[in-house]
Amino acid sequence: MPERADVRPPLVRVLLQAQGQPVLPEPGRRYACVVVGAPTVVLRGPIAARALPGRAAFQVGAFGNEANATALVARLREAGFVGAVLRFPGALLRVAAVGNDGEDTPALAGRLRNAGFSGQATTVPGSGEVVLEGEGGATVRGPSVLLVPLDPDPVRVGAKAVRGEIELRPGTAGVAVINVLNLEAYLRGVVPAEMGPRAFPLLEALNAQAVAARTYAVAHLGDHAAQGYDLCDSPACQAYEGVDAERPLTDRAVRETDGEVITYQGRPIDAMYHSTCAGHTEDAGALFPSRAAPYLKGVPCRGERTLAAGASSVRGPWLGSVGRLAAVGRRLAEALGCAADPHSLAARLAGVQPGPGVAGIVAAFAVPATAATLHVAHGKTAEDAALDLLRLFRLPLPPSPGGSGQAAWEVALAVRLGQLVGTVQAHAGRLVPGPSGLRLILEGDAGSRDIPRGESVLERRGERWRAGAIEFAAGSRATLWCAGEACPVLEVEALEDADAGSAWTWWVREFPLDELGSRLGVKGVRAVTVTRRGVSGRALSVSVSGQGGSKEFGGMAFRRALDLPDTLFVVSPSRNAGRPALRFLGRGWGHGVGMCQNGAYGLARGGATYVEILKTYYTGVEVTRWQGGNDEQRPGTGERGP
Repeated sequence: MPERADVRPPLVRVLLQAQGQPVLPEPGRRYACVVVGAPTVVLRGPIAARALPGRAAFQVGAFGNEANATALVARLREAGFVGAVLRFPGALLRVAAVGNDGEDTPALAGRLRNAGFSGQATTVPGSGEVVLEGEGGATVRGPSVLLVPLDPDPVRVGAKAVRGEIELRPGTAGVAVINVLNLEAYLRGVVPAEMGPRAFPLLEALNAQAVAARTYAVAHLGDHAAQGYDLCDSPACQAYEGVDAERPLTDRAVRETDGEVITYQGRPIDAMYHSTCAGHTEDAGALFPSRAAPYLKGVPCRGERTLAAGASSVRGPWLGSVGRLAAVGRRLAEALGCAADPHSLAARLAGVQPGPGVAGIVAAFAVPATAATLHVAHGKTAEDAALDLLRLFRLPLPPSPGGSGQAAWEVALAVRLGQLVGTVQAHAGRLVPGPSGLRLILEGDAGSRDIPRGESVLERRGERWRAGAIEFAAGSRATLWCAGEACPVLEVEALEDADAGSAWTWWVREFPLDELGSRLGVKGVRAVTVTRRGVSGRALSVSVSGQGGSKEFGGMAFRRALDLPDTLFVVSPSRNAGRPALRFLGRGWGHGVGMCQNGAYGLARGGATYVEILKTYYTGVEVTRWQGGNDEQRPGTGERGP
């Protein structure tokens, strides 16, 4: 773990989605209103804000060097205009002709046309104002107003409550609302929004998310200082839901990793992350050329540690549903100390010596009386009544086959009837490492059970089962078969990848060809072909064939045009409401670069620490204590979401 140091966290400016004319609704709430160069004024809530437009301007040129921009400003001045160079980080120098005080955009456009200039309408950053009106009609105005609450409670802006202070300034769609708070307080609203503790209730996974989110913010400090904010509050940057999202477990993750960031060669990395990688992450440079980095390489979504069950390396034949239940029944009989024939097993499970045949087994479990009570008998044979009752309680068993398969079927029947009356239990859950081997975390918050050594193992694949030893990733689904204290059979549905248990592993989208054409700007779409794939199998380039030829798309551009969950897909022809269509069968959720959140959870279930998780997904990195910045800084970040 990185060595701790007493470093004060920086302030972060978060652009909230509330724009237009926002309201701070709390009545009587007192705020100090700070405007640079003006006396501080105290307003009481509720406070309403509106924007006054900035000075009209037209962008008349953009240049990569200062000399050309300066020359155009001189030409504007000679023609009687005020020229200005608008500077934005990472962009060309934009030269604008600025209107006079009170001059609107049409009037400025007319003057420019008469002088031989043309351009694109814009406004001069910082030239507008916001007007705040509080209780009793009191007002404050300025190019930017910082609202400092005079009590420690969170501030509510519209539907969102946030810690820290609120800055209001003219924005692109009214008033821009910017939450100013320290980095660690910000993370308390990010970590549960990105990786909710109900879905991911393991501290090591949440620790990894906290460090990744902190690193992402730190790495992009200063990217948008010219616009007055650092990060937006949507997934385009990092999801930030404020105080209402905070939870004790994610607060603990933020607290336990306080100040820690991921570094490569001593610098904080661009810590991209996503929901589900479907077994393998992708090289950042393949999908986002401008973000290529040696630490953002595609890697398998699995840890070095695997779990194992079963002692015998000899694999049995694949069994169907009846064969599987018969195998379970025979091991239960052995554990209970009785013969493995159906009547002996039924006697131990029902506590009554059964009569001959299927009817005797059914009667021993008092099924006819139960079936009659539930109105499923109605003169049926004992077997039919039992099968109906089992189906009703989702314990299906096919009809008896007769012949050589009859004995196995009757053992299976005894197992199912034992489940019905409660003498046989099938405990379902997910497997994780235990103190002495394996532990089954039961479904529905029902606790856990340690798996006894010497159990028989059935590997499950779909609706087939076979006996034998098996290796698998933590989090694999499993069922422990028990009769009382005897639990001799473990059934495992193996996961190979850490994120394979994600609910977002698979997806399907279907589009009629005419809708595809409309979304992609291609008339008469005939086919969609993935022409290049990355190391993870994700589509890097896609060709769309239409009436006028083919149109090429990058993988991410294609995904955005169709709003697909991921770029990992195959395409097949289909029909939708009788119309020709294309079906996209996909895996994964997100861009597939950097840390896989579901994979991080899977690795944590396997016993990985958060540092091990981060080093799995980010190549060649270290986790260190960040030494940069203090709470006097005003950082910023780009609109480049994780």
